[in-house]
Amino acid sequence: MTDADEAPPAPPDRLRWVLGAIIGVALLVVAGTAGWALRGSGTAGGNAVDVGFAQDMSTHHVQAVTMAGYERDNTTNAGLKVLAFDIETSQEGQVGQMSGWLDAWGKSRNNAHPMAWMGNAHGMHAMAPGQLMPGMATEAQMTKLESLHGHALDVFFLQLMIRHHQGGLPMAQYAATHGGTSYVRTFAAAIARGQASEIVEMEQLLRGLGGTPLPAPTN
Repeated sequence: MTDADEAPPAPPDRLRWVLGAIIGVALLVVAGTAGWALRGSGTAGGNAVDVGFAQDMSTHHVQAVTMAGYERDNTTNAGLKVLAFDIETSQEGQVGQMSGWLDAWGKSRNNAHPMAWMGNAHGMHAMAPGQLMPGMATEAQMTKLESLHGHALDVFFLQLMIRHHQGGLPMAQYAATHGGTSYVRTFAAAIARGQASEIVEMEQLLRGLGGTPLPAPTN
């Protein structure tokens, strides 16, 4: 085979896409395996916090994955491309893990009463039908994000993602303390640590771009 016959290397963007797809499939397989392991051991969700946290944090994460995926595909800022990829892949994996638990527990992946599992802790309260969980972007904000490019995109992405993390952080902290099973508490604590660290990193990046954070979510 001559050099001329050799296939050209895949473009970097395609390699990243392929890598992301491989990681996503692998994480879903791991989540499914974890779910079967829980079934086999007879382990069930310890309390309503376990179930509510897995349901609501999954929904919360899905929006973050969507925002991060758009930023990754459209930013020209190398540092933000890496950050967005990290958020996208880590939260995809966490959704897979929580979905595996819910399947193993025989519970729906959707919560009919979002946030009710937290009571009034951290000022949280059960959501009314159609009401967004703390920190989640509105439909109008998502539409705006997906219309932007360049510097404006980077600033708005960081503003929305900081606020998104600020809304999800109390959920993870509450589950880390009140979860009924040790693996849920450990998992929630890891999410809380990761999001707290990313908030600091994103605030620094935002200020470096001349932007300021949005007001923190209120409940």
